[in-house]
Amino acid sequence: MKLLFSIACIILASTISQASLVIVNGLSHEHTVQIGSKSQGSIVIKNTAESPKRARIYKTDVIHNCEGQTTFLEELNRDRCNSSWTLLSDNEIVIPGQQTYTLTYELEPSDSVTPNGSYWGVVMIEEIKDLDTSAPQRGVTVTSLIRYAIQIISNFESESLKDLEIVGVDMDTTREVNMLTVSVNNKGNYMLKPIMIIELYDESGTQVYRNEIPYQKVYPGYCKLFDLPIKEVPVGSYSGILVADCGEENIYGIELDIDVPEPRPTE
Repeated sequence: MKLLFSIACIILASTISQASLVIVNGLSHEHTVQIGSKSQGSIVIKNTAESPKRARIYKTDVIHNCEGQTTFLEELNRDRCNSSWTLLSDNEIVIPGQQTYTLTYELEPSDSVTPNGSYWGVVMIEEIKDLDTSAPQRGVTVTSLIRYAIQIISNFESESLKDLEIVGVDMDTTREVNMLTVSVNNKGNYMLKPIMIIELYDESGTQVYRNEIPYQKVYPGYCKLFDLPIKEVPVGSYSGILVADCGEENIYGIELDIDVPEPRPTE
């Protein structure tokens, strides 16, 4: 009975609040760093509401895997985590209505840091919702927790090793559009940002399809899953070229044979 009552209350009255704070200058910031030197950056936060809004600011870590999962970690002890040497100007702020606030940070790697490749961490900005003490209404009020994860990347230019491996390719037919899923592994010590490109050719060697998706960050020592839609391609077998273009001379590719099935019917 208690479960049924709870479900009924949510159906009768539920409200989800909207985000009032937005990040103006992007969710990823990249810096070139050196041992013993400070690098500075900033995160610009805007309050789009008329009333003042509070936010909590703290540091976490983030990793990715070959299944497409992103995990945020409270522990900051990963080998290439830079959160321990990222200094924030504030850990709690109040922004007046329709105003912006600039959070500054400093990156200062110590002598204990190995000066090669990429290090990264995350600055979390979480809006603090004030407790609603107004007269209770019938039902349940659902309040969403809005958090922004801003990735802070620190790159050492010395002894950087860039090496990407395409470790898995599969055709996902469980969605409305056939999707080529590609897993890539960063085997080097430097963050890579591959643009994934697929080209398909028929038996005569004529190109029948080409698609590319914007870059995604692949951190050293970790894997990332890319989804490439295969749209409006007739059912059949094709030869293909899959390319991960990381810029400059860092281009990785493989040849493959692909069977394109009928797309899943739209329900």
